[in-house]
Amino acid sequence: MDRDCLTDMSTAIEDAIPNGDYTAPLVAADLVDRLRAEDPDLLAGWLDLRAAVFLADAIARKSNSKRQATRVGAPRRAFAEAARSFADTGDAAALSPFAAEYVVDEDNTRRTVARMTAADCLFVAGRYDETARQAKLEASFHRAVAKKVGKGTVGDAFTEEQYLTMYRSLTGRSQAPTIAAA
Repeated sequence: MDRDCLTDMSTAIEDAIPNGDYTAPLVAADLVDRLRAEDPDLLAGWLDLRAAVFLADAIARKSNSKRQATRVGAPRRAFAEAARSFADTGDAAALSPFAAEYVVDEDNTRRTVARMTAADCLFVAGRYDETARQAKLEASFHRAVAKKVGKGTVGDAFTEEQYLTMYRSLTGRSQAPTIAAA
């Protein structure tokens, strides 16, 4: 009988998460250590099944990181970096904003700035507009909760249903708040 590594790992993850406060990286590190010692086949099988997902995430994070570095750091060190790059590789455009990548459609296609069309730019702008709108709604929700909570806790001031109703009312979202915000 083949093992269902996805289900087994889901159970292991649920079991590893404590009831109180926790830090996800520490729980993950503890779970990895435990699985390496007690069930290495589960860890290896699950990682193998999820490898493409993890790599897609790593690729997206790398692209986002490069774009962020270009946007934030380039003005302060553009000359030094360009000079170093030119000296090392002959490529004076290493930190060029044209090399930054964005997701340009609903299929999550990534494209460099230099290759983006007007439609691509409008898609990117729309994503930023939506992110900003949602962030403002979430901020308003949390301010309203803080006002109601005062010196107590959210659990003291609200039932879960009241909290969810208020969340949906202020954010316009039908789903519950995410389990773990970044």
